[in-house]
Amino acid sequence: MIRKVLLGLATLVLVAALVIAVEIWLALRREYLPTDPPLALGGTFGDRDAAPLRFVVLGDSTAAGLGAEDASGAYATVLAERLARDRDVRVELTVLGISGARIADVLDEQVPRVAELDPDLVFVGIGANDVTHVTSLEKIERDMSAALEELKSTGAAVAIAGAPDMRATAWHQPLRWLAGVRGEQVAERIEAVGRAQGVGVVELADETGPFFEEDPGPHFSADDFHPSTLGYRRWADAIYPVLEAVLDD
Repeated sequence: MIRKVLLGLATLVLVAALVIAVEIWLALRREYLPTDPPLALGGTFGDRDAAPLRFVVLGDSTAAGLGAEDASGAYATVLAERLARDRDVRVELTVLGISGARIADVLDEQVPRVAELDPDLVFVGIGANDVTHVTSLEKIERDMSAALEELKSTGAAVAIAGAPDMRATAWHQPLRWLAGVRGEQVAERIEAVGRAQGVGVVELADETGPFFEEDPGPHFSADDFHPSTLGYRRWADAIYPVLEAVLDD
């Protein structure tokens, strides 16, 4: 009897592994949005005679606005416009985010460019590619800590967001569920590092995930993976209060 049960369990595990392997293969073959040419993000927002606020955004394809209809729909642009309006400042926005970037790429390629920009505010949105590339949680913690240490040394106010809800409709079950679980792990580790470093933390998956889950059509872009313009506005709604808080502090 025990032998039959064990055999049955082994069969189930094998079948599940095969299903997931096929779904990963399909996910890799799926066509996602082209990353070239990238959106032209950045510029000056608000009254040109107002006091300047230098705002730098780091991260991956979402920081670069992939999936938005145009530059105005990228979350970096939405945030810059709101800061200029609400704080009566001239926001000088620089976006360093690159499609495909992981935390290690932010640390090695984007963070070193920040100091010369003399920022007042830095936001880092990263983690999705560390989910899909299965970066170890230990490396995530190590690289994120190093990146935040360098960013804080610039004297800027700093805020971060980890991986969003990774249960994208581009993927089938159970791969979608697995991506969601892994996304939670990555986001929690990034958020923990941020709190330990004393920077602003956006719980992006918790704040925005329900919108994408309950009404995915308008919140995802054409590839069912990257956010749409509406999706990015949901992100901006979650990020903005944290930016306000770190600037006030």
